[in-house]
Amino acid sequence: MNSRRHSYLLMLGHLFTDINQGSLSALLPFLMIIHEWSYTATATLIFANSLISALIQPLFGYLGEKVDHPGFMSLGIFLAGIGIAAIGFVDSYPLVFCCVVVMGIGVALFHPEGAKLANIVAGKSKGEGISNFTVGGNLGFTCGPLLLVFAISTFGMWGTALYLIFATVFPIFLLSQTKAFKSLTIIEVERIKNSDMSKQKDDWVGFTKSSMVSIMRSIISNGMHTFIPLYWIGVFGQTEQAGALMLALYSAGGAVATFFGGRVADRVGFKKILAVGIGSVGPLLLIFLMVQNVILAAILILLCGIMNCIGHASVVALGQAYLPNHLGFASGISFGVAVSMGGLATSGLGAIADTWGLPASMATISLAAFIGVSFTSLLFMGRNARDGIGVSAKKK
Repeated sequence: MNSRRHSYLLMLGHLFTDINQGSLSALLPFLMIIHEWSYTATATLIFANSLISALIQPLFGYLGEKVDHPGFMSLGIFLAGIGIAAIGFVDSYPLVFCCVVVMGIGVALFHPEGAKLANIVAGKSKGEGISNFTVGGNLGFTCGPLLLVFAISTFGMWGTALYLIFATVFPIFLLSQTKAFKSLTIIEVERIKNSDMSKQKDDWVGFTKSSMVSIMRSIISNGMHTFIPLYWIGVFGQTEQAGALMLALYSAGGAVATFFGGRVADRVGFKKILAVGIGSVGPLLLIFLMVQNVILAAILILLCGIMNCIGHASVVALGQAYLPNHLGFASGISFGVAVSMGGLATSGLGAIADTWGLPASMATISLAAFIGVSFTSLLFMGRNARDGIGVSAKKK
């Protein structure tokens, strides 16, 4: 059975899930201008999407440890697409809010099961396998703004109906792979039973540290996705389309970094890649705040995307490695609570922007990067055996 093929199928599933979240960030300026909403009200939509994910994902991750539910992935993609598609057909804040909640439920359904299966089909190459999965999310955030701009520019707000295509076609195909995913799960369980991995104990202290790093990464990522287009419009005086393109540039850099970052981490260790990546974001953002040239600012945004995402696969793989007996729960926290906490922080960042301006919000995001460095340094003080599964596998 071709586990690599299924690894790339999971990547596509992640893409078609997160393309909706990426589109929501690019949709915010349009909604803000049409409805004359404040930064706080606009950013709260990201807050709502993230809150529902934070509450639901650990639960579904826990359930996934008891019984395999590959069908959750298809249902998740469907609901996420329905949620974003419906936004173009409603004109009140409460209804838009409800659409965002539906999208959040869909995202929450997909990620724990998808991340668990990504770990399983990866076999010994956890860095590569997790990077394949996470790069799908990066690609979703890259393609989302471009698709959103095309849809609205061509068809107006009703153009969001295009998302119904992704919400139906791929989920149906993914359902046809349920039997194969269950078979791969059985194979991996047998492999673990026949190896020393079955004797590993959960390291909750290490998992807590890696989760805090993941939270800081998420604050950076969600903050950038929310405020890059708003910053381009409000500070640089550019168009909504230009803001969406900058968001796509940031996400594209992240996608490339995620793809190669996991593969490099299999060789040099997860913690080292993570430290280099998040350690570079804070200084880059501080330089960005001092720049007035749009081209130079775009280059810095690209570099921020690369460095923030180069350790994305590493922090997820570390979390799963610290809890080898609770992969579903670890995945739910890594892609649920930890990632969603960044979305929850965007509401506060929006309030900062309303009170002190957009540069103050970006400065706060840089602060999250420096805090992330502190938690990353604590990882080096814990157990070193799980620095990188790929490293230990290669040594053997």
